[in-house]
Amino acid sequence: MQNFPKLEESDYIKTRKQIHSIAKFIGKFRETLVDAIAKNDNLWLNIVDKGFCTPPMQEYNDLEIGFNAETLIIEAANNRNKYASISINGKTAKLLCEELKSILNNQFGVPVILDPGGFDSAAEIKIDNKQAEDFLVMFTNFAALLKDFWKSINEGVKSQICLWPHNFDNSFKWFSGRKIDDGDEQMGIGFSCGDETYELPYAYLSLWPALRKTNTLVIPEGAYLHDTEWTGLLLPYEAITERNDFESQSALVTGFLKDSFDGIKRGFSKR
Repeated sequence: MQNFPKLEESDYIKTRKQIHSIAKFIGKFRETLVDAIAKNDNLWLNIVDKGFCTPPMQEYNDLEIGFNAETLIIEAANNRNKYASISINGKTAKLLCEELKSILNNQFGVPVILDPGGFDSAAEIKIDNKQAEDFLVMFTNFAALLKDFWKSINEGVKSQICLWPHNFDNSFKWFSGRKIDDGDEQMGIGFSCGDETYELPYAYLSLWPALRKTNTLVIPEGAYLHDTEWTGLLLPYEAITERNDFESQSALVTGFLKDSFDGIKRGFSKR
């Protein structure tokens, strides 16, 4: 795997926001095509080698819709060997909606009831290829390390890993099996592509319900305690890119996930 690349914040923010808009765009199509279950827990995406995509939609011959960050296209494919793609640069979200609706209807036989008027008709998508390449390396590196950590957990109950289009984080939930104040004691474990609080990517473990004392938690190397809007531990991207090779970078991320998980679990046991 490649090193986590250094990211120039202003360029990264522009790229992240536009790729996030594509995730929300594809998520909206999935939401339109698939019946939601409790809490919309089926309206997630998967990270793949070259970007992200919907899980196969069985109702439509395992139709998948995805974004390829290498070639900057939206792709659609099914199990009947049908394939189509749309270039995204220089187009508005409204135009992309019209094009994707037409392709799905005419080439895949999938009618989509979705008003293009609900999408931006003014701003054109313009993603730089080099910025997209760096984004993809960061994105897939984090996803691979998170998947390895997910596999290593053999206690409690864990959900599958999901990329959520609305807040653009890739995460899973872990449940201890205990009820606290009529709620399930749990952690959220994953990475965010960045948000208004912290613009660059970060790894995190959130906990719920909050512990009465968080100052007893062991803070892993490079991380800090986060207590605004959610409580947990956060590993900022700069701590990762201070390391010079992927081996040491991945060791830092993996150590953060393991040590944070073990520390929060101990905190849960001492309520």
